[in-house]
Amino acid sequence: MTKLVHNVQKKQHRERSQPQSRKKWGFLEKKKDYKLRADNYHKKQAQLKIFKEKSKKHNEDEYYHAMTKRHTDKNGVLMTDRGNEVLDNDEVLLLKTQDTNYLNTLRTNELSKIKKSNNNLLNFVESNSKHTIFVNSKEEQTNFNPVEYFNTDEKLINKKENRLRVNQLIGYEEDGKDSNTEVDGLRKFKAAVNIHAIEDEDGDLVSESDDDELIDVYEARRKRKQDEKKLKELKLLQKRMEREQKLLSLTNKLELQKNLMKKGEKKKSINKNGKTVFKWKNVRKR
Repeated sequence: MTKLVHNVQKKQHRERSQPQSRKKWGFLEKKKDYKLRADNYHKKQAQLKIFKEKSKKHNEDEYYHAMTKRHTDKNGVLMTDRGNEVLDNDEVLLLKTQDTNYLNTLRTNELSKIKKSNNNLLNFVESNSKHTIFVNSKEEQTNFNPVEYFNTDEKLINKKENRLRVNQLIGYEEDGKDSNTEVDGLRKFKAAVNIHAIEDEDGDLVSESDDDELIDVYEARRKRKQDEKKLKELKLLQKRMEREQKLLSLTNKLELQKNLMKKGEKKKSINKNGKTVFKWKNVRKR
């Protein structure tokens, strides 16, 4: 007799999830988790049963020479020899000397990088130098116009480096042969203004026809990028200095170990800073 099967969707019985109020008590174990844990437990119990049977059948009077050479640790794990050769004192000293030389090489490399980073940071430091202009008379001093003298824009008069001239500012949008970095930067910035909507510091859109506004926004962005580069260089310098100090500390530890391995009567003491200090007895040289 055939069995009647209803073609309806049966209710799916899913395992309940972890209640929010019981998360503090730990993970809610499902059946699959329990099965893995139980299988692992029974596997270990079966192995222990085999070991117990072997130990019962073992002859207590049996003896072999390896019994005197092998030993176990506090956890009962058998300690065996890895086959490493025991080095004498001179060989260990030689290896420590090689390690010290390697650390000194790394430290010298880090010191050169630190010096280079310090030189790079000098480029970001604003100079306190003054540009002195000599004139022939008091009248020229009174009527002196720095904008006219330097042939630049009034907003760039306080800029001490790469100060653009008027002819460069007028022709920066043209494809000239001027290879000045500032001119190239202004030219690229204006091209970006033509394509994208660029805002100034106040959030207003920059007009491509207003050269003064373009110069102001360009200078503000250039200064912000310069500050970001300076911060990045400072972080890199800090990491290199920390690495150099770690290498110096490791080198000092190796040097101390080398000196302790050498002959000579020495005394161990602790100074007022809590550091361990070794003092060797002075030996008269003949």
